[in-house]
Amino acid sequence: MDGFRVADAVAVGMPRRRLYDGRLHRPFHGVRTDHRPADHLELCRAAALALPPSAVISHRSAAMLHGMPLPRHSEPVAVEVCVFEPEHRPRVEGTVGHRVAVNGQRVVRIDGLHVFAPEEVWVQLGEALAADELVVIGDYLITGSEPYDGAPPPVTRAQLDDAVARHGSRRGARALRLASPRIRYGPLSPQESRLRLALEDAGLPAPELNYRVTGDDGRVGAMIDLAYPTFGVAIEYLGDHHRLTAAAYRKDITRREWLVQRGWSVIFVTAADSFTDVARRVRAALRLASGRT
Repeated sequence: MDGFRVADAVAVGMPRRRLYDGRLHRPFHGVRTDHRPADHLELCRAAALALPPSAVISHRSAAMLHGMPLPRHSEPVAVEVCVFEPEHRPRVEGTVGHRVAVNGQRVVRIDGLHVFAPEEVWVQLGEALAADELVVIGDYLITGSEPYDGAPPPVTRAQLDDAVARHGSRRGARALRLASPRIRYGPLSPQESRLRLALEDAGLPAPELNYRVTGDDGRVGAMIDLAYPTFGVAIEYLGDHHRLTAAAYRKDITRREWLVQRGWSVIFVTAADSFTDVARRVRAALRLASGRT
């Protein structure tokens, strides 16, 4: 998306009628773009043209740019930005301005934009999100896709802990204190995190996450989403992508058969299942397994 400031265009001689003839989009006062912003990144890029250079993309907008799994009800409409004291918070229509004291926050660049680093954003989200929603995002931040492809996660646990410590008792501190101890490395999707929390909240033991089962040849034959190895109980969350092709569906069945042959009891979970019912099924499977051991 190409965008520019009206003042800059006038300064280089662009006719004013071109700026107001309807062929250009006006996402913010004094800003023109060649098309309506297609996503939140493009909206942030347009907003940056209307904001002071010191403004940093923050809160939910920064979470979107970092790919954090925000709950749908919290996805931003306006662009959230922040400046450091003693500057005054930005007041640009279509944005939400914040102001914070300098306390060692880390800022990174995304597509040319200044954006708070993931650990800083997680702390900022404590102002608006519930503790369990913060856990889901925290799981993602310290895990990323590493269990699957080996890529380093967005942040380390130490970075998260440091950000919480620097935040102190400011707004959102209680939610952060509740969430922080429950964050775990391992889940590869938000629903896996939510399922894990539901099992623990139901009084069940904490499951192993992305537990690898090896075959007789020593090679990994399956990576179980949530597992109770002592009891041989495997829980697999099947997202919509598992139903897209016959090959994906068959792969799930083959993996289940492979695990069953090695003494595992496999519980499949889908978006249609209530976590309360899943917890009941898991509890029953654990009781059955404990009776066999």
